[in-house]
Amino acid sequence: VATENGISKKIRAQAIRWTEAGHAVCYFSLAPTTRVWPGLAPLETDLVARGNPLSRLSRSFVLTARVRAWQPDVIYFRYAYHSPGFPALFRRIPTVAEINSDDLAEYPITLSRAKLAYHRLTRRRVLSSVAGFVHVTHELAVRFQPFGKPAQVIGNGIDLDAFAPAPVTVSSAPLRLIFIGSSGTPWHGLERLAELACLLPEFHFDVVGCPAPPEPQPPNLQFHGALTRVAYEPLLQQATAAIGTMALFRKHMEEACPLKVREYLAAGLPVLAGYRDTDIPETADYFLRLPNDAAPLAPHRERIAAWLASWQGRRVPRAAIAHLDYEVKEKQRLEFLARFV
Repeated sequence: VATENGISKKIRAQAIRWTEAGHAVCYFSLAPTTRVWPGLAPLETDLVARGNPLSRLSRSFVLTARVRAWQPDVIYFRYAYHSPGFPALFRRIPTVAEINSDDLAEYPITLSRAKLAYHRLTRRRVLSSVAGFVHVTHELAVRFQPFGKPAQVIGNGIDLDAFAPAPVTVSSAPLRLIFIGSSGTPWHGLERLAELACLLPEFHFDVVGCPAPPEPQPPNLQFHGALTRVAYEPLLQQATAAIGTMALFRKHMEEACPLKVREYLAAGLPVLAGYRDTDIPETADYFLRLPNDAAPLAPHRERIAAWLASWQGRRVPRAAIAHLDYEVKEKQRLEFLARFV
């Protein structure tokens, strides 16, 4: 939470809704640094610097002691790999774990061999000690069903009031597509953007959050690097449409609900992506779903071009995405958490 990113913005939005509902909220974390992103204010935070792998063992007990001292009625835990002290804390205080991904599929891509081995040895200690699960997709609910915990599916949301719908572009305006991602996430499918850029030379592609690859890129593909929302919002406002996750198959998954896609929709942008979204109906015209595989996109070029043409001069109606608002999502979450108090 030291910087502005999708996770920190999500934590802030959830905490605001919980506080507005009359609850006391404190964010605890074993983090790389105790520096806090200013955007989290006025949320109460208590961060413990985890240090090197050896010091992490002792500092995790420092963190759990601080949580117990705060005396929460319930803990909402963003699931991650095991830290000593967590299982005992979760057994003592009712804890609901938010499951954002299939760790058995994702961690082999993102963790070192040593960390992966440690995780596989300890994951059951963490998951068996929590009282319930909130899954962000139905697919995850099925995969974690063997743990036999009470569970609810609540896809990621967005603060619709915090986004102004982008103005309707005029027919003479340049055609633009935007993608927001991050480095170290191969399931985003960054190389698919270059493929799309070659198929759609009449479009300009803006890529936010990812460094430019070393190999030459199509001239209509521009990399902006890491930007804050204030910096990339003008790109959203100028875009014809947006691109979501394009290589989810690398995590052996079909369903997702990315935070960036909620931002696109809040700005009124239709979305092109390669997965099934938890909260978007199959019949929604504002979401063009491509196959979730590594096959060439060329056979879909005409369908993509026709869909993009149909969205020139149009924006996604706010009423079509009202169910994504945090007002809806956090009411569901709080009602589920109340079952464990």
